[in-house]
Amino acid sequence: MTESGVINKIIDDKAWVTVIKGEHCQGCTACSAFGEGSAELIARNETTAKVGDRVEVEIDPQKVVKHSAIVFLLPVFGLVLGYFLGVNYLTKLALPTEGAGILGSLGMMVLTFIGIVFYDRKIGKSGEVHARVVRVL
Repeated sequence: MTESGVINKIIDDKAWVTVIKGEHCQGCTACSAFGEGSAELIARNETTAKVGDRVEVEIDPQKVVKHSAIVFLLPVFGLVLGYFLGVNYLTKLALPTEGAGILGSLGMMVLTFIGIVFYDRKIGKSGEVHARVVRVL
């Protein structure tokens, strides 16, 4: 997967690149947290690019799929699992069936989000970079 962007900062062999929203991003609003139509990522600078250069960034597609599955699918699985756990175990505490299912779902969703936060911190601390600057445009 390739994107284009502008380098904001370079430290050692890592470049902070603001990626501009491309045509394949239509309908997705994931970048909106970073500003209108852009997101920042850290990429290994394998070129002679400098701050302010417009560059092409290549992102490992396997990592994109893996991280997307963790962020988007894990909470859904947690929601379903929490419902079944709530119905099977919380009803023994004299809770109504639907209420127990909802309570179990909400509890499991909170646990999955906490797990995702810890996973994100672990990935951030590892210093592992899954993108690389491949050429200056």
